[in-house]
Amino acid sequence: MSCTKICSVIGVLCVSSWVRADLAARIPRQTSAKQQGGAVLFFVAHQGQLRDILFDPIIFNQVLVNQGSAYNNNNGVFTAPVAGIYQFVFAAQLCRGDHSNVWSFMVNGERRMSCHAQLSGGDTNLNTCYFMVELQKDDRVWVKQNVGGCAWASTTSNTITFSGVMLASEGMSTLEGKYGSGSSCPMPTMEKNRTPVSGCAGWSVSLSIWVSLLLRYLITV
Repeated sequence: MSCTKICSVIGVLCVSSWVRADLAARIPRQTSAKQQGGAVLFFVAHQGQLRDILFDPIIFNQVLVNQGSAYNNNNGVFTAPVAGIYQFVFAAQLCRGDHSNVWSFMVNGERRMSCHAQLSGGDTNLNTCYFMVELQKDDRVWVKQNVGGCAWASTTSNTITFSGVMLASEGMSTLEGKYGSGSSCPMPTMEKNRTPVSGCAGWSVSLSIWVSLLLRYLITV
């Protein structure tokens, strides 16, 4: 083997080692960030009517999902386990008759958003409110019903519900990107009959294959 080929092999090995070291350094950091935030989502329901009086907060006593244990069914309050962006949904089946239906999303005792629904006569409808907010760790969120509101549910209908999900935390999005930053790996690509590979990981795998083929060629020539 000539000196030129030997130098080429050494250079390729250096590049390959650097790529593998960089990939190994990045993977633990990404895993650690995901484990630190973890998945946070809940879906809870109130059994029975909320009729005409103040409920602050509404206590949703039937817990259907509470991953991350951030919702407290004793007081109806969600407490953010980490700083991040969260989305909440409140849905209520309206009572028949004339009622002044106003519900509010409360954050640390402050009204941040209200939704209003008004029907008359024998009509009824399912009213749904959406709320997205950036929270700090230990911020508290709940739903309030004003005096005069009325929502209906039975013990099994689940027609008065409160749900929420953490969309992003600690700079990490649940969609594998970084919120607040324009730089991230491309989205994973899928080829037929092959395992999905992200842009960054795929680049490293391609380089490793190229290095192996080059080494085989240099040794046999």
